Amino acid sequence: MKLLIADDDRQIREGIKDGIDWFAIGIDEVITASNGLEALDIFAESLPEIVVTDVKMPGMDGLELLKRVKEIRPTTKVVILSGYNDFKYLKKAVQLDAVDYEMKPVRAINLIQLIKKIKEDIIREKVSEETFNKYRESYKDLFLDQLFSGQINDRLIIVEGLMKYYRFDAKGPLVCVSFELDRAADDLEKGHPAMDRLQEFLENRDLEAKSLAFRTKAGEIIALLKLETSSYLYYRHIIHDMKNRFTTWIREMAATHGVHASAGISAIGSASEFPVLLAQAHEALALKLYSAKSSVHDYEESTKLENLPIAGLLENEEFNSHIQFARYDGLSEMIGMDFDQITAERKYSRRSLLAYCKSLIQLLAISSSEPSAELSEFLWSKSERLEESSSFHDVGDYRDFVLSVYKEACDQFLRTKNANLSAIIVRAEDYIRKHYAQEISVERVAEYVGKTPNYFSHLFKKEMGVSFREFVNRLRISKAKDRIYHSNDRIYEISEQVGFSDYAYFTQVFRKLEGCPPTALRKKPAEGTKE
Repeated sequence: MKLLIADDDRQIREGIKDGIDWFAIGIDEVITASNGLEALDIFAESLPEIVVTDVKMPGMDGLELLKRVKEIRPTTKVVILSGYNDFKYLKKAVQLDAVDYEMKPVRAINLIQLIKKIKEDIIREKVSEETFNKYRESYKDLFLDQLFSGQINDRLIIVEGLMKYYRFDAKGPLVCVSFELDRAADDLEKGHPAMDRLQEFLENRDLEAKSLAFRTKAGEIIALLKLETSSYLYYRHIIHDMKNRFTTWIREMAATHGVHASAGISAIGSASEFPVLLAQAHEALALKLYSAKSSVHDYEESTKLENLPIAGLLENEEFNSHIQFARYDGLSEMIGMDFDQITAERKYSRRSLLAYCKSLIQLLAISSSEPSAELSEFLWSKSERLEESSSFHDVGDYRDFVLSVYKEACDQFLRTKNANLSAIIVRAEDYIRKHYAQEISVERVAEYVGKTPNYFSHLFKKEMGVSFREFVNRLRISKAKDRIYHSNDRIYEISEQVGFSDYAYFTQVFRKLEGCPPTALRKKPAEGTKE
């Protein structure tokens, strides 16, 4: 729909054109003219549906322009502007079928309301009542979409739209609250999803502030709360009260309906700052990644989460070694402590955590020598599953998912390995793991499985990928690390407990495999070592 503005005062016509977000109220094109003659030429060429004209202009005044416009296109709606409260002009304008008469200086909010009403009248004249009602509802939806996407930031448009469609007075200080289900799987029986219950629940609760709740296409509920004053102390009091009430309500929802939701509360602002307030509410809500279900977060007390890369275990040689030999106990402990560290740092965004988890899953394929088609397909499907982030509430959910993938991958690897290993090597490995703390040698194990030492040594390296001695040393060092971290025994005592009779040799092997002496581990956090 097109609008023509005719006024010989450049400041007025450009102020009307540029001072209002016309696109937000459904006006696609705004044209201006500096006098009546120019306006008539433009009208004849463009045929705009609405004309706003000053009553007094050089060349041709507004009343003459109104008359000529109606001759060319009788359905055009014309609004007369005047700085004079003159009944003669008003009467003449009405006789010429002007739709309204607006006094200067023009108030933007009045003009917005007037043009929106005229636009609806034009549409009503063209369509049936049923179609018109559908149009009004679709425009209401469009208003919400543009509001939530940040396309509307004109305070007058926002205030007028909220009042017209929702009877909500948005003048004054506002706070935005975003509610989101903690799990998409929390949807209840068919036909009555959890978000419906959450919205009903919120609408039936009493708040100190006037409130309005919306449902968005993204699957969240946005609440606007109007405060009585912009006083910071009053604001903090209200926020504290809201946090307590919201926490109580959403926990009550969880207990009575099995619906878990979290909330993020913005700072204080005005209607023109709605996009900023919404972003703040989302930023606060993002902190649920580090909290229990049914939690409430305040933007002013929150830490901004960053999209930072997480190195974690990706370059850890011991972790890669555990993968190569499918040692799930060691992997699970290292993963657990790694995610504990991520939780303690409390700085990584959900996007960062998602990327890290995908990298950990991809590491299984990279570190596994020639992964089977079954394992490759499994890892690909699990990596895709991670994209369904609505199923993951907090860091613990991501950790548990990664652990489940690693458990299944290790089980698959061991099934394949055992299927390929000879019975001799399976028996030998079992014997080594049970007797690693005792004096153990190639000769003793070869005798146990009934083979010569030379043949057994050759077969072991061929099937296990490492020599007998290296395998035993790695196993013993791994067990030693576990005891260093989780006991108060002296290092030389631990070396004896894991099968080393020579402390100097133990230290030499430890430094070679770990890159540091065993005493250094007592000075840093555990990295996980269970074998």
